[in-house]
Amino acid sequence: MKTNLIFCVGLIALMFVEIACADDWSGWRGPRGDGISREATAPLRWSASENISWKTAVPGTGLSSPIVVGKRVFLTTGDATDESRRVLSFDAESGKLLWNVIVHRGPGGTMHRFNSTASSTPVSDGKYVFASFVDDKGLVLAAVDFDGREVWNRRLGTFHSTHGFAACPVLFGECVIVNGQQDGDAFVVALRCSDGEESWRYRPDVNLRSFSTPVLTKVGGRDQLILTGSSQTLALDPKNGERIWFAEGPTQKFVCTPCVGHGLVFSFGGSPEKRMMAVRLGGEGDVLGTHLAWRNERSMPYVPSPLLVGDYLHIMNDSGIYTCLAPLSGETLHTGRKLGSVYSSPISVADRIYFFEDSGTCTVIRNNSEFEILAVNELGETVQTTPAFSDGSLFVRTETQLVRISSLPSVR
Repeated sequence: MKTNLIFCVGLIALMFVEIACADDWSGWRGPRGDGISREATAPLRWSASENISWKTAVPGTGLSSPIVVGKRVFLTTGDATDESRRVLSFDAESGKLLWNVIVHRGPGGTMHRFNSTASSTPVSDGKYVFASFVDDKGLVLAAVDFDGREVWNRRLGTFHSTHGFAACPVLFGECVIVNGQQDGDAFVVALRCSDGEESWRYRPDVNLRSFSTPVLTKVGGRDQLILTGSSQTLALDPKNGERIWFAEGPTQKFVCTPCVGHGLVFSFGGSPEKRMMAVRLGGEGDVLGTHLAWRNERSMPYVPSPLLVGDYLHIMNDSGIYTCLAPLSGETLHTGRKLGSVYSSPISVADRIYFFEDSGTCTVIRNNSEFEILAVNELGETVQTTPAFSDGSLFVRTETQLVRISSLPSVR
């Protein structure tokens, strides 16, 4: 009896360890949208051949990042030959392409030369994968199940932006939310995950493009959807789309995802000026005059989203200039040119920060203010997407391939 009890306790403990270690990366910047994995171990060193579990060719082109749910990896891609937008599913253990499903066809419309027809990272609730795309008529959101069957497909509205589209869908409760702020008829919309029916729609005061993905947080027990766009940093109630608070700035147009922590929202604007500001949470209405904590206008990013890990706000701008700020005061703790050009956003695992350059070089630093380099790794392929992390491995989309980096034996 005692032996059985010990066995059962051990089995339960093992189950909890497995649950704690297996952290799905279910959407843009992970399950919480903050770029941080709670797993305890991660690969530190690799090369084009060392510590590579597998590499798999990715059909089509795109700048969306991978997501990982259980033993599946999902990506979106566009195929210029038939103007299709597709959702792809790969086996996480072997890298095998399981299915390749067309969810939309149509001309890509006007976009920046560095954008693509598949730049929005999908999100999954564990049952469906939700993917958003743009064509010359507007925004489209599709849901597919894990067998590659389309569940629903909805047009969200027209979309006008000379640079194209890139904001990623996010989940709240039973809804999937898309930031459709643009130069035309701007909106943020929530659809029911089950059937794609519209739950609510918010229309901003000003129509200006935003490529920023919202992030969710709680303030005093109340859920808030934090986003940037149309010259504002703001919070919506994700249950009904009502605006809770707003602050003008830090500039007009946005790409970076905001960071939230220490009772503050950190928002980063890229055009026409590269600026950031910190806003204290807890206000209502126009809070610029009452809740602005601090601003910074030096070496801010346009595309790469910063990363807040504990007491350090890590910022890498597009030119490879690194800045570390103290989140509460805005004090500059460290700054200087460190890397080459960067489009990828950093992630954090096991108190390490991973920065991928466009060249495929990944610099790994310790989470402190010193830019303490632990490793520099050459993947040998262009990387302009943000890695996913799950099950002790980095999943990286290069220009042509999906790569699993880990300390596991190779299955190639």
